[in-house]
Amino acid sequence: MRTVLTALALVTCAAVPLAACQPKLKTPAADNTCYFIGHVKDNGAKVATPRFNPIGKDVPDMEHCAVLLFNARRGMLTTNTAGEETEGEYNGSFLVATNHDVRSSTSYDGPYFPFLVKAPDDRLVAPGSIVVDDDTQGDGKQQTVTVPKDLPQKSGNGVVVTQNPGDAPRKAVP
Repeated sequence: MRTVLTALALVTCAAVPLAACQPKLKTPAADNTCYFIGHVKDNGAKVATPRFNPIGKDVPDMEHCAVLLFNARRGMLTTNTAGEETEGEYNGSFLVATNHDVRSSTSYDGPYFPFLVKAPDDRLVAPGSIVVDDDTQGDGKQQTVTVPKDLPQKSGNGVVVTQNPGDAPRKAVP
């Protein structure tokens, strides 16, 4: 049993440095071009190779690329060709779009951090930003509510005093 554990530990220790030596994914050299990353298996290969497909040229910034990638994902969802995540690249930064957000990373295998999130009104906004609805009632116009005149009132000493129309003021039981 001890030799099995030792052999397993040696195999694990030998595999860790090899995993760190995997080649970094090469990105296209074009500036300000937004890419969708597709994974294609070439001629019976076991592992799919990433292929960079341009979805926008002369894109001004990464936010616009994230929106292009999110919209491309929506198009793929309508044709049922999107996976759980849709990957993209812009000027050396990698993007991953899901149904709820777009995350970014500086490396393909590195950690991804929230970049844009989907707001309740279906916009992509920066995480933590406040989304304010102008139409709080849902029908487009504000409604005025009148306060009834026969509500209980508090006197100066904090005792609740009620008054019905036509009645003299009386003290309520606290």
